[in-house]
Amino acid sequence: MKVHLRGALRKNEAKRLILGRLRKGPASGTELAEVLGVSRVAVWKHVKELNSLGYSIVATGRGYRLVGEAEMPYPWELDVEAIYLHSVPSTMEVATHLAGRGILGTFVIAGEQTAGRGRLGRGWLSMPGGLYFSVALSPGLSMDELRDFRLGIIESLASAVSSFGVDVEASGDGLFTPRGKLAGVLVEGFGEPELVRFAVVGVGVNVNNPVPEGGTSLSLELRERVSLLRVAKAVIEGVNYDTR
Repeated sequence: MKVHLRGALRKNEAKRLILGRLRKGPASGTELAEVLGVSRVAVWKHVKELNSLGYSIVATGRGYRLVGEAEMPYPWELDVEAIYLHSVPSTMEVATHLAGRGILGTFVIAGEQTAGRGRLGRGWLSMPGGLYFSVALSPGLSMDELRDFRLGIIESLASAVSSFGVDVEASGDGLFTPRGKLAGVLVEGFGEPELVRFAVVGVGVNVNNPVPEGGTSLSLELRERVSLLRVAKAVIEGVNYDTR
């Protein structure tokens, strides 16, 4: 599968600083330009891009004002190394590609997957509104030890999801509620049987997205729309801690 990273969103300090300042209240273009050390035109371009990404920033007599959040897991909203792709065949393929180039520990997050993968060769329906990500790392384990490693990640995922008030049951196949499957974890190892050179961890959590028969989502369980960014922060923080 050919991997394309064109259009990927990456860490952006300017966007992080603009949003951080506007969350405190309105700010003029001049003030933001001084904070960033750039021109007012550069600030305007950042604001324009943020609006195109789902934020709502308006110009008022008191300066720019943030009136709506995107609630998306963009890299500048997270405390981990990450890239965000609006649409990709599979985050697993991208993370594997990065690992082949020696890039480990970067979370590859997608708005949707057109060829999402689950365990045992199954597909994973990955429509917009869900949380889909993969990360490649070097766990220093044998291939046989990856099973327990995966189960540990599932337990961390269960803890993160439970914090939203949903009772989930963790099993080797993922997370379940009485309604159906809520989340899954895929781990693929590369290397020798005695030592994994790198492993790619893939996670899919149904949040606000349509789900297949036999599936459920956080929004279905809670009967309300759930902040995808809040879920991403909780889940990625838990998985990141478990994979260190």
